[in-house]
Amino acid sequence: MNLILVLLRLSLTNPTEAGQVLVDLRLNLSAAFSAFALVIIGAVLLMFTLSGFQGVTVLPGVAPLSPWSLTAIMGGGTLGLVCCIWLISRAFSQTGRFADGILVFAWIQVLQILLHIVQTALMVISVTIAGTVGLFATVLMFWILFGLINAWLDLGSMFKAALCFVLVWLRCLWAVHFFWYSSDLLRDRWRYEF
Repeated sequence: MNLILVLLRLSLTNPTEAGQVLVDLRLNLSAAFSAFALVIIGAVLLMFTLSGFQGVTVLPGVAPLSPWSLTAIMGGGTLGLVCCIWLISRAFSQTGRFADGILVFAWIQVLQILLHIVQTALMVISVTIAGTVGLFATVLMFWILFGLINAWLDLGSMFKAALCFVLVWLRCLWAVHFFWYSSDLLRDRWRYEF
């Protein structure tokens, strides 16, 4: 419990140092995966509890997701993000361990769960206050994220961590655009052939 409180304090004051504490744990891959799975399952349980144990709607116009599909999307998406950041960091000649990246993103998920609980409690008081806190917390979470990535990959600056993160997102957007465009071409070709 003491480690969690120390990590929470450091995440809010010096996220790079908090990341270093996580990296210094030197957990093996199976322990990091276990922590990651536990946190993802906890986040999904919280989301379904707050939605009244009904399907969670992630985007407007999309059918509500079951707990299994939401777990797969959250877990798979986060693991994909960790893998991409880890691979892109090689452009900066860095040698961060994959297990440490999984642990770092598990901690980020813990912080997001805590933020979700705080925002839900604030909604009882005022939706405006909850929205303002959410906006401030989004900026804070990016600052924490870049500090943790900096410690994980030993990049030397939060700017490089932010650049690495942006490169990953640009690559992901390119991939989504490519597959979306490809599927449109295939659908149009199929329609004209038949």
